[in-house]
Amino acid sequence: MFARKQLPFHGETLSLRPRTFHPEAMTAKAIKAAFPHTVPILAGFLFLGLTYGILMNVSGFPWYYPTIMALTIFAGSVEFLTVSWLLSPFNPLQAFLLTLMVNARHIFYGISMLDRYKEVKGLKRLYLIFGMCDESFSINYTTDAPEGIDKGDFMTAVTILNRFYWVAGSTLGGIFGSVLTFNTRGLEFVLTSMFVVIFLEQWLKQRNRSSAWIGFLVSAACLVLFGADKFIIPTMIGILGVLTLLREPISRSGRLMMTVTQQFLTIAAVALATILTRFLPFLVFRSDRSTPKYIQYLGKHLPLSVFALLIVYCLRNVEFTGGTFGVPELIGIAVTIALHLWKRQMILSIAGGTLLYMIMVQAVFA
Repeated sequence: MFARKQLPFHGETLSLRPRTFHPEAMTAKAIKAAFPHTVPILAGFLFLGLTYGILMNVSGFPWYYPTIMALTIFAGSVEFLTVSWLLSPFNPLQAFLLTLMVNARHIFYGISMLDRYKEVKGLKRLYLIFGMCDESFSINYTTDAPEGIDKGDFMTAVTILNRFYWVAGSTLGGIFGSVLTFNTRGLEFVLTSMFVVIFLEQWLKQRNRSSAWIGFLVSAACLVLFGADKFIIPTMIGILGVLTLLREPISRSGRLMMTVTQQFLTIAAVALATILTRFLPFLVFRSDRSTPKYIQYLGKHLPLSVFALLIVYCLRNVEFTGGTFGVPELIGIAVTIALHLWKRQMILSIAGGTLLYMIMVQAVFA
């Protein structure tokens, strides 16, 4: 086949004999190098994934639903939201638009990764973009590949591991949820706790918190005007409108169960919106050009408003004028806030607030 030639090269012998590459060995080596960086993600994803899978199961869905959603959507906060959407009247447009707003931060992740992904080609590049969740972005953006490991292989290994953790946790939750015998009433509060924690993280990062109050006030007004089932789209339009109008000042300073077809159309809408936010910057923006200032402005201020909206969304059916007067929810939120300000540990904050809420609705306010 090939004649072996020896050429002098700075006192050494240079062989032109083609090398044999072993992609399996390269992948295993990259995964071994990436694993220590993903251990904290493993703990968090297994806890949240198990909780999510159990929530799907106790909500009446087959064990494989969380697995399908974890594989196709792969965006934890939106997957939790999708549980409530699947239990609501069929409205894929609302699910699509709200997913775009919740996952809009992925657009800015993509802009930040334009240069780092530039040298990665083919299916590997497509997979990196598809799997760019918050945790994979944070590792791949801040961590350099160890010596001897290809940068593209290392980032791919990080993405594969994180996705595996989430899919495994969601699947196990869906399977074991059907055999659990403890009372799971109140487990749905995990969604509220999670959004309170994410909102707090956004709040603590921002100096100007006007967008948080805009999110709360517009959401509350639309909830009163349009009702619990129809306030989301008017709220999204209102938040974008108010943020746009105040751009300069802020810059300066009854359920109907869906059919199976409708459920999968809703899941597809959420997956499509998530994928769109991740691929859009690579299709629209170039690494050698600056991002438009309005896009930068929305990237800075929109997340805080959106997570304020999501907290109101989680509380939309609470009766503050009767029944328990919203006391369990308010105490659960207060404890979640206190834990997170104390320790800044997402799992502790979400678990503590949710467990307390479950105790209150099962024993104190039963």
